[in-house]
Parts: sequence; structure tokens; C-alpha cells
Amino acid sequence: MKSILGIGSAGTKVAKAFREYDTYRVYGISSEIEKNSKYFLSIPELQNPEDYENLEFKQIDKFLEKIDDELTVVVCGASLSSGILLRSLQPIHARQISIEVIYIMPDLDVTSGNASLQERLVRNVVQEYARSGVFRKVLMVSNLQLEGLAGDITVLDYYDKINAVLADMYYMLDVFKNNKPVSSTFSPVREHCRICTIGSTSLDLEKEDNLLFSLENETEILYYFGINEEKLKNEKNLFRTITTKVKNKISQNIKVSFGIYSTKYDNDYIYVEYYSPEIQKTI
Repeated sequence: MKSILGIGSAGTKVAKAFREYDTYRVYGISSEIEKNSKYFLSIPELQNPEDYENLEFKQIDKFLEKIDDELTVVVCGASLSSGILLRSLQPIHARQISIEVIYIMPDLDVTSGNASLQERLVRNVVQEYARSGVFRKVLMVSNLQLEGLAGDITVLDYYDKINAVLADMYYMLDVFKNNKPVSSTFSPVREHCRICTIGSTSLDLEKEDNLLFSLENETEILYYFGINEEKLKNEKNLFRTITTKVKNKISQNIKVSFGIYSTKYDNDYIYVEYYSPEIQKTI
């Protein structure tokens, strides 16, 4: 079972969206948690990131001792409490537990002051740690691009809806990765490509992939085609349609691979991962 850990108020709210799926064990550390429990830890509300970095970590370290399997950490750098991120993960990394980070980037046009400076710092630091191998990878996610995929949403359900879109997409990719494809050209992603994003797409050759972050200088793309089993049995030229879509992305600098999965869903569910070896400095 994979553990999901939200750090800070925004990260914990996103992590809670993963409770929809019983394949994840969800934890959170935030100043907005009202009562401590086995899975959620309340920390003081402080005034700046430096105060969080200097926080007494004995209670946090003890809380995180229960995490003993593959870990995905969710964090938004604009949360001042994201200052506890690296210190919190040190003992987990020391236990040789694989760590992946989902980095949530807010709308930067309405992020200012200390939050803006903290966001830029954390965004760069988590990517550098991934490039150095401390983190297995960093999944970059933009709230603005999540909003575009969520459809019509109100003020009150804004974050619930966009967080649900992310959790659902991440979960479906995990489902595919843990099942055997009926056909595949997958090979391991190159070691230096540790910064990525995900998205959804369709078999329509004219439509672009809908990514959760505008990744720059991608060098690897992986497609996951979840197709109804009857469609796989009966639709003529489907394999050619799939390979044509894949080939359209291949270039001298971009390696593209794919897997086809048989499902019982009525609709096609097609997802994509983009990988880059480079720090993402712009949106």
C-alpha cells in the first residue's frame, strides 16, 4: 500500500482527496488540523517559513515513524508551513523509503509577499532534490490547469473539485501501472528524467494532450490507453490509430512509448506522463 502525506494546509487538503481510494494510506501535517489522530498531526500556526524550519521536530518525527512503505508527499510551496518539508523527510529518506513529491503550484498572479518568495524557493528545491536522487521524482501540478480540466465549478467547491481531478488521475495511472497491458512498448524512464507531469488525452489525433503543468523540454512521454475490452476485440484499425497518435509525438529529442490496457469501462480512459531532466522555472 502506498502512503500519501500532505504537508501544510494546501498539501493536506489535496492528500485528503486520496481517501476516496482504499489503495492509499493518507496522512497530513498542518496547522489547520483541529485534533491529532493516527493519521493527522496538528502543528502550530507560525508567522514565517523560518519559524517552521526551526520547529521542534520530535513530535513530527515520531508521527512519521509509522510510514514504512512507498511514500508520495503533497506540498504547495505557497503554504508557509511547507518550511517543514525537507526536515520532516530526512528520517524517512534515511530509512531508504522511496519518496515522490507532488508539487502543487498555485495561481502565481494572485500569490504575493512571503508566500510568493516561499513558493519559488520550495518549487526549485524539490526539483533539485529530485535531480540529485533524494526524491524518486517530482510531479508538477498547476492549479490553473487543474481548473481547466474540472469544468464548471463554484467558489465553495473549487478546491474540492480540482483536488478530486488530481487524485482520480493519479489513481488511474497507478491502476494501469499495477496491471499488465495487452500490448506495450514501455521501457524504464531514463535515470536523469525525474521531473514530470501527467495529463489526459483521447484517440482524436487532432486534440492535444491536457497536461496538469506546462512542462518544458520534455524528453520522454508515456501513454496509457485504457480501452473497453469489446472495443479492443471488435474495432478495426484501432491499433493503427493508437500508434499514429504515439508517432505524432516522436522527435529526435523525445522518446515516446505506450501501453494498451483492457478495461470494462464504457468510455476510453487515456492518460499520459511527460518527463524532463530540467528544472521547471516557468509555467
